[in-house]
Amino acid sequence: MIDIEDLVRKQIALYRAYDIRADVAQRSGRGKEGKLTYGPYLLISREKGAGGSAVGQLAGKRLGWQVFDKEIVDAIAQKAHVRRELIESLDERDRATIQDAVARFLHPQPIETAGYLAQLQEVLLTLGHQGDVVIVGRGAEFILPSQFGVRVRMVAPIEVRVRRIASEDDLSLKAARVEVEQSDRERRMLARRHFHQDLRDPLNQDLTINTAELTVEAATEVVLAAVERKLAVRPKGSG
Repeated sequence: MIDIEDLVRKQIALYRAYDIRADVAQRSGRGKEGKLTYGPYLLISREKGAGGSAVGQLAGKRLGWQVFDKEIVDAIAQKAHVRRELIESLDERDRATIQDAVARFLHPQPIETAGYLAQLQEVLLTLGHQGDVVIVGRGAEFILPSQFGVRVRMVAPIEVRVRRIASEDDLSLKAARVEVEQSDRERRMLARRHFHQDLRDPLNQDLTINTAELTVEAATEVVLAAVERKLAVRPKGSG
């Protein structure tokens, strides 16, 4: 089981290891939009069964960045004291800027979703501000400034994804197809409802990878090449 508190503490420690204002120019891929600095980060959107989570974990390991998968981000957003610790790692000016951005984003959201979305966006903006993170899912590509990160969409033909889910979860092909199709519908619906975006629009991504014939390792190499080209950030230990 993931220790959310430990993960957040590690991210806060990494953030505080930098003198952000003195070191902005030295941190590759980092920049300023409005009053807030952001980046660098890797944002992975994925179809169920396309391998996005596995690529995110391996890319994070190679880059030396913390990985926040969708379950982790959700848990932080919903667990009040953990979220508070993350937000309070910022100084007052940056915290106020993030809260202003959240308020603008939420107007006019339905009251039943506004509370969750406020917490989620606050978490995503804070992680993006701290930088050196991989965020998998949760619409982060619609929230964080694109110029300070690499946005990747992981896809594969539905037949391939159904076989993978059937194998991973020990399901029949019929049951796996139901899960995959339901996930596809729900993710498209959430993107439309919360962000007013088409999840399948290629302009929301820097890179789309079809993993049908690629291993996790091969797909990760493609992602890391994009990170290096766009953000000038190289994997740890590369020459």
